[in-house]
Amino acid sequence: MATAPATGSEERQALPGRKLRPPLFGGAHCETSAFRKALHAHGLDISEEMLLGLGGGIGFMYVPKAPGTPPFLATRNDPFPVFTRRMATGVGLELDIATTTDPREASDQLAAELAAHGLAIVYADMHYLSYFSAEHHFGGHCLVVIGADQESGWLRVSDRPARPCTLAPEELAAARASRHQPFPPRHALLRAPWAQAVPPTEDRIRSALAAATRAGLEPANGALGIQGLHMLAERLAATVRDSATPETVIDTLVQAFTDLHLAGTGGDGFRSMFHAFLGEAAMLLDDPRITDAIPLAGADAAAWQHLIATLLPTGTALGELADAHRAREEHVLSGTPERQVEASAVAARLSVLRDEAVAAVPDLSQDLATALHDAVHAIIDRETRLLRQLTPADSGH
Repeated sequence: MATAPATGSEERQALPGRKLRPPLFGGAHCETSAFRKALHAHGLDISEEMLLGLGGGIGFMYVPKAPGTPPFLATRNDPFPVFTRRMATGVGLELDIATTTDPREASDQLAAELAAHGLAIVYADMHYLSYFSAEHHFGGHCLVVIGADQESGWLRVSDRPARPCTLAPEELAAARASRHQPFPPRHALLRAPWAQAVPPTEDRIRSALAAATRAGLEPANGALGIQGLHMLAERLAATVRDSATPETVIDTLVQAFTDLHLAGTGGDGFRSMFHAFLGEAAMLLDDPRITDAIPLAGADAAAWQHLIATLLPTGTALGELADAHRAREEHVLSGTPERQVEASAVAARLSVLRDEAVAAVPDLSQDLATALHDAVHAIIDRETRLLRQLTPADSGH
């Protein structure tokens, strides 16, 4: 993790005369945790699970990349900024998203937002954030800048690690300016009158539930929703069964494991969050349709967890590779310098573990392909039942 001079103990101020509440750190998912932190600072306490639900909840998107490379798998309903605007609407806010290609303008916007609100939500490429040590580029990552040291200019950040992180100004500037795919950030910065946020109304919760059901059952194309999950089942099984090289198989499985389990919350985490959201919604709304959906959401989350376990199965060299990736992630998210050293040590072993997993592929591929196909279809069955249960009676489903 980057180190820097302490940011000082001066009080964090939003508009003149308004003192912010102490900052929160950590979180399950970058965007929901960033929103939760901004709202908490300005007086509204709301869970990440409720924010996920208000944003539209669960979804699925199969995004092919360059030929010969694994696809990108997204498991939330809609990408930035559609999800993000819907989440803001859920708490009564109109969101303004500032983007620019000019680094100086981006720096000025960040300074103005910190002066106005005492914090700023920005988007950045994880590859350039030293506390993550990410090998790959992902510009859709969201974090909260909570202050800057007046003498050194180093920035104090609240992100998914459980402790505050620090970044040199040039480090954050490079991360915000990245042009790498997927989702180059374009210096995106979120602006909203955070102190005006209100708890979600019944109508907004119902609207968000309707968005989730539409995303799954009425996708715009075959790469989305339940149809996209069918695509995943066929292509994932085909890659494992028929791929020309074991290296391609392992790279595909590791990328799926990352997208569906480690990245933000992934498929299994988002389903667990959606399960909790339904529990909160059931306490606010007298609706048997939602109450009856809660156990279905639990079964859906369990099906996703089974898929994660199937991708890199325990008791094989593939499982050892999964354990190492998971351990590295846990070390990084702890946020302590000591655990960062441990994360680096685990990362140094990954290439050897990958080679061992590659060597194991020929003996596992046929059974693994069948198991993966079945695991995704179990998700399709459970998620279809869940979304149909949540669909309003007058929708025609």
